[in-house]
Amino acid sequence: MIGRSLNLLPRGALSNRLVPAIIAVMVLLLTLAAAAAIAIDSSLASFQAELAGRYTVELPTAEAGAVDEETVARVVDLLAETEGVLAAEVVPQPTMQRLLEPWLGRDAAVGDLPLPVLIDIVATPDTRLEPAALAARIETVVKGARVEAAVDSLDEIAEIAAAIEGGAYAVVALVGFCLVAVVVFATGAGLAAHHGIVEIVHQIGARERAVAREFEGHFLRLGLVGGALGALVGGLALYGLALYAASLDSPFLPALDDLLASLLPLAGLPVAVGLLTMATAGITVTRALRRMV
Repeated sequence: MIGRSLNLLPRGALSNRLVPAIIAVMVLLLTLAAAAAIAIDSSLASFQAELAGRYTVELPTAEAGAVDEETVARVVDLLAETEGVLAAEVVPQPTMQRLLEPWLGRDAAVGDLPLPVLIDIVATPDTRLEPAALAARIETVVKGARVEAAVDSLDEIAEIAAAIEGGAYAVVALVGFCLVAVVVFATGAGLAAHHGIVEIVHQIGARERAVAREFEGHFLRLGLVGGALGALVGGLALYGLALYAASLDSPFLPALDDLLASLLPLAGLPVAVGLLTMATAGITVTRALRRMV
């Protein structure tokens, strides 16, 4: 810090080891909670971008009146001629079976089930189709057809993701509050342990700012050390989780590079924590010294 050090705080104090350890644990929790919120937001945005411009047409099941291949072909041709439709393709039976496997099992007799015919539609870029109008157009060929935007089917998932994301940010705020409380307590303990020296130095002319700078520099170092340690452990844990997520090859998860790029701002946490501990210590000491006057 600027100015000559008053050497009020011994470097071998127990707090020099305990406070960085506590800060490291809190920064680890802070990193994981913030990463969870960022990853959820990034994953949802990635999945929404993947589904943007995609629609699904559902033709009636066998119980509602089966549609033959010729009728399905007519619907596909009708969709191909529709303005704003880039491509229309019938979802094959093997794909339907893969979609149903999580619920029915691998050996389920899918062919015996009254499954609807699904047609996957891709709209031209920056085009939004009107599902109701498109369904009405298809009903000129097949009665009872339904059209649904793929993104609309994410509404419930988005609500759940938003709730989880909000909870993660609440954890971030709580950990941040606890971090400030720890610094306030540690600063108060340091002042109490060296109350006599601080009071004498203050009475013989040392300015409040000079004493506050001593504590600020001390807790800045502790905050940087603890923050760097916690961020390092958290970064290694997040990298391992990102590699595992990439191996799942799930459409709900963004690419590894995109996920790591979205988490890159967390690298600044040690500096932010160091500045936070420094500011908290400075404010705490300044208020305590003013009460001594």
